Amino acid sequence: MKAYSIDFREKIINAYEQGNTSIRKIASRFDVSKAFVQRLLLLKRTQGHVNLQKQGGGMKSDLDKHKIELAQMVEKYPDATLSEYCEYWGQAYDKWVSTSAMCRALQRQNLTQKKKTLRSSQAKTERVQKLRIEYWQQIQQIDPENLVFIDEMGVLLGLTRTHARSPHGSRVYDFKPFYRGAKVTVIGAISLKQVLAVMTLNGSMDGNAFKVFIEKCLLPQLWSGAVVVMDNVPAHKVEEIESLIQSKGASVLYQSPYSPDFNPIEHWWSQLKSFLRSFSPTTAKLVDILIATALDLINPIHLKNWFTNCCYCTS
Repeated sequence: MKAYSIDFREKIINAYEQGNTSIRKIASRFDVSKAFVQRLLLLKRTQGHVNLQKQGGGMKSDLDKHKIELAQMVEKYPDATLSEYCEYWGQAYDKWVSTSAMCRALQRQNLTQKKKTLRSSQAKTERVQKLRIEYWQQIQQIDPENLVFIDEMGVLLGLTRTHARSPHGSRVYDFKPFYRGAKVTVIGAISLKQVLAVMTLNGSMDGNAFKVFIEKCLLPQLWSGAVVVMDNVPAHKVEEIESLIQSKGASVLYQSPYSPDFNPIEHWWSQLKSFLRSFSPTTAKLVDILIATALDLINPIHLKNWFTNCCYCTS
């Protein structure tokens, strides 16, 4: 809507200053709102004129002057709501802001909201931290091209996407098959250059199943000098597993506990599970077919990025 001219504004002020009238009558006479007349009178009293005021455009939020403090607040309370951030800000700095202003300020600093990655509280203990350091010092001495990472992932049959769209204010309902605890276990091994081996089995994995994976799937792909990295769990320590790996001129390195961030294959598991959710497989056979398709979609760049994200130097 076009702004009222200066002449029109001055006519309103002059009519009011002549007296014997009210803001309501002036608003009715000139066909404007009472709020507009009130703003004109306030502008005349405080500024001495009724000129057009500059509208928005470039006014920065006061929060933008406190980027360091905002970052420190989010670091200290990463899972707080916008209302809680506003309350904290008001109490800490005696400056009260709206949730929308807080939201925009956080977005401008790329302090975005995301799903939490939960880890065991044991990961914070001194014992685990010491083991992580020892593992990292040891693995840094190994050429990344000789590293082979092994891990397992469980896939519940009927898994489906967790998010969907709908009109504002309405829920999204869907149905999933009823499978009481039915799942497929996927065992995999990757190197910097390729996915070396994949095996699936119904139910959970035990030591015997892991031995079959090593003997039938992994050994044909191993080479002299390879270092096989795996979790330090009983199923991985079944008799003969280590000797089978050593028979190929390779060695075993057990990963430090509570350290999924050190294993590049975790990135593949995340992408693979997202891929499987797209099709909601209800049988183990369908899971196998989808995994075979997913394998065709992997290229060396994916593998290099997964290793790099886990801080293994690949250049």
